[in-house]
Amino acid sequence: MALLEAGRSMGRAFSVRELHAAAQQSEPRLGLTTAYRTVDRWREEGWAEEAGSRGGEAVYVLCAAQGHHHHVVCVECGATALLEGCALEPARESARSAGFDLLDSALAALPARCASCADGDGGRG
Repeated sequence: MALLEAGRSMGRAFSVRELHAAAQQSEPRLGLTTAYRTVDRWREEGWAEEAGSRGGEAVYVLCAAQGHHHHVVCVECGATALLEGCALEPARESARSAGFDLLDSALAALPARCASCADGDGGRG
């Protein structure tokens, strides 16, 4: 429960290490291995989705959206937004027209920079 509460309270994409550190505030004895196993289970059960990487670590987003969708994830602060439907179909078609197939056809998360980070305040408002 500490991991789930930590993930919900962050409200952004998180690495397993970030999630673990946040959960340890309420459960100091919580192990990092438990956090990795829990995130793997969440992914299998559809509660979390991989959302790209930040600083060389995979990041995840808690998501209850049904059906095909994508997320936009800030590469700096981890802010996320849900894009309903398939935002990539025009890109896939353009690539095919140019004689290419996208290597990552799912692209569940699209790396981006949120307005706060783009304005240079690093998502701090």
